[in-house]
Amino acid sequence: MDTIACLGCEKTLKLPQYVDTDNYDGQLRCSKCQALLYVKLTRGKVRKYKIIERSRPKEQKWNIVVQNEETKQLTQRVGDRTRKEAESGKKGVEL
Repeated sequence: MDTIACLGCEKTLKLPQYVDTDNYDGQLRCSKCQALLYVKLTRGKVRKYKIIERSRPKEQKWNIVVQNEETKQLTQRVGDRTRKEAESGKKGVEL
C-alpha cells in the first residue's frame, strides 16, 4: 500500500517515502484540502485512520465594481463634495 484516500476531500494521497507501511503511527496532511489526518499502519494495513483537523476554506474577498454612467456621476459628486468639505473642515457626506 502506497496510497490512502483523504477523509476530508477523498483525494488519493501518495504516502511519503518516510512512512514505513509496516509500522507507522503518525500524522499526514492532505495536499489538496490541508486536512490533518492520523493514520496507524501495521504490516501494510490501516489499523486506525481518522481526521484530526479539517482545514477551513480560505476566505475569498471579492471586490466587484460595476460602473455605469449613473454610478460614475454619483462617485464624482461624492468625491467633489468630500473635497469641498475637507477644504472647509466639515465632515460627512450627504446625498
